Amino acid sequence: MSEPKQLDRDQVMMTLAAAGYNSENWSIADRKYAMATRGFILGAFSAALWTFQAFFKLLNWTEEANDCDDFARIGAGFAQILHFLTPGRPPATALAVGEFWYRTDKGSGHAIDLAICGDEVVAYEPQKRQEVQLSATEKSNGMLVRF
Repeated sequence: MSEPKQLDRDQVMMTLAAAGYNSENWSIADRKYAMATRGFILGAFSAALWTFQAFFKLLNWTEEANDCDDFARIGAGFAQILHFLTPGRPPATALAVGEFWYRTDKGSGHAIDLAICGDEVVAYEPQKRQEVQLSATEKSNGMLVRF
């Protein structure tokens, strides 16, 4: 099995920007990131996230108390926990999964997770545990990117 490709902070920002993501605020906290895979995000991670959310009774949206920013924060943090617990993971790396807060085409604020998976960025809706497609305008209307 080959080791996952690794990115530094600048490469994370450049990968997101090349995919059309822009933001008023960028927070890329770690020095090195291991890329996720699409299969992991949409498979094992998604299933484990559902189990985690169900166990703590966090499956239902609740205004302000358990809404999109909370789902995005839990999703990105939980992905990092799974990465940390993965035997044989690249040492001294975070997982290239983070939060993206943006303005939707309808004008409201929303937050999801982004995962850098090889040559693509997967937009992941942690409330529904599925991939979503953002418009070019939504990608460019970021308020916060946090990895």
